[in-house]
Amino acid sequence: MKVLASRIGEGGALRPLRLAAVAAAVGIAAAPGLALAQAAEPRAPKGPIELTIGTSAGGTPDVFMRRVAKVLNDEKIVENPIGPVNRVGGSWMVAANHVLNRPKDENLVLVITTPLFATPIVQGIPTVHDRLTAIGLFIFNDVVLIASPALPVGNLKELVDYAKKNETRVKYGGAQAASTDRIVAGLVEKETGLKLNYIPFDGGGAALAAFLGGNVDLTATSVDEAIGLVKGGKAKPLAILTDTRRPEAELKDLVTAKEQGFDIVYSQEMGLFGPPNLDPAIIAWWDERLRKMVASKSWDEATKEMYLRKDYIGADKARAKVDGMHDQHQTILKEIGLAKK
Repeated sequence: MKVLASRIGEGGALRPLRLAAVAAAVGIAAAPGLALAQAAEPRAPKGPIELTIGTSAGGTPDVFMRRVAKVLNDEKIVENPIGPVNRVGGSWMVAANHVLNRPKDENLVLVITTPLFATPIVQGIPTVHDRLTAIGLFIFNDVVLIASPALPVGNLKELVDYAKKNETRVKYGGAQAASTDRIVAGLVEKETGLKLNYIPFDGGGAALAAFLGGNVDLTATSVDEAIGLVKGGKAKPLAILTDTRRPEAELKDLVTAKEQGFDIVYSQEMGLFGPPNLDPAIIAWWDERLRKMVASKSWDEATKEMYLRKDYIGADKARAKVDGMHDQHQTILKEIGLAKK
C-alpha cells in the first residue's frame, strides 16, 4: 500500500482551481469575483485579531500557530494584536462552527489542518472547508512515530515483531478520530497488520502528556517535538513518515518506514482560512502579510528550528490545494475503514 498525503513543492498533483468554490468563499460571482480578490487593494482589519485554534494548548497546531502569531507581531508584519484562542471540542468542529457563524468578520481567522476536512468524512457530516474563505497555507510538517523508552523496540520493524510475538496490543495515544494521530495509527495498522489499542484524548497536548506519563506506548508527533523528546531520553524514534530521509544533520539517522519495508508516507499542512464572505480586500491583505512573513529572516529561522519544509500557497491557490487535501484524506480514511461518506 502506498499512501501519500498532499505535498506542496514536492510534485504533489492538484486539481485545477475551482472558480465556483472561490466565488462561494468570497460571496460574489465566479470569474469577476476571482479577479476582484486578486486585484483588490489590501485593507487591514481594525483592532485585535482572533486566531482560532481547534486543539488544546500544547498540541502541534497550537505550538506552530502561536509561533506564527509571534513572528507576525514581533516583526511588525501585522500591527494588529493577534490573540490565539483554543476552542476545543468536536474534533475541531467547535472552532469551525465558531468561525462559520461569524460571516464577514474581519477580525477572525481559523487554523485549517487535517481535522477540518477529516472530521466531516469520519462523522458523515457536511464538509466545512468549502464554506470558509481561503487565505493561505504555509506550514508543511513531517511526522515521526515515537515509542516509550520502556517499550523494548528500536524501530517499526521491531515493533511489529514484538507485538506479534507477544500477542500484545500496543497502546497508541492520540487526539480524536479525525486527527493526524488517528490517521497515522490507521496507516500503521493497515500496512503492518497490527491491531493497536488506540486511546483518544482531547487534543494532542493531552495525548503527549499521557505518553510522557507512561500511560501509552506510542504516539505520532512533529519532527521538532520528536527530536526534543529523543534527546531528552523521553522517547525512541521508530520511523519518520517521509519518502526519503531528511537531509539535516540532526535528522539523518531517522529511518523512514519505507526503509523498513512499510510503505507509509504522511505529512501535515496548515494555514489560515477566514469566515464566509470575507471582504476580498482583507483576503488580499492577509495574503500580502503572509507572503512577507514567509520571506522574512525570522520565519526562515523558525522553519529551521521547527524542521518545517518552507513553502507558501497563496489565496489564489489555497482553495484548490485544500480541496485536494480533502480528496486525498477521503481516500486514506476509506482505506483504513474510518470514512462514513
